[in-house]
Amino acid sequence: MNRKTVARIAFAAVVAPTLAFGAPAAAMADSYFSAESTAAGIKGAAGHSVKAVAVDGNHKHGGGSYFEHNASAAGPLGAASNNTTSAAN
Repeated sequence: MNRKTVARIAFAAVVAPTLAFGAPAAAMADSYFSAESTAAGIKGAAGHSVKAVAVDGNHKHGGGSYFEHNASAAGPLGAASNNTTSAAN
């Protein structure tokens, strides 16, 4: 093998793992999660939702996080509701 081919192989050996491990991490820098559930039966009904967002600081508006939780239920003895929200920059 000539010197140019060896240099190309060495370069590829260094760059390939960096791209393989670095690119997915960069793609996953921002995260979003959302889940909802509802149920109803002869004794009542209930609903629940959760949302969470995390954004890295590489955006023009900066990074931060947001969390929201909502729950409610109603039955023969009454109803209840709970809401929680949290945010940070």
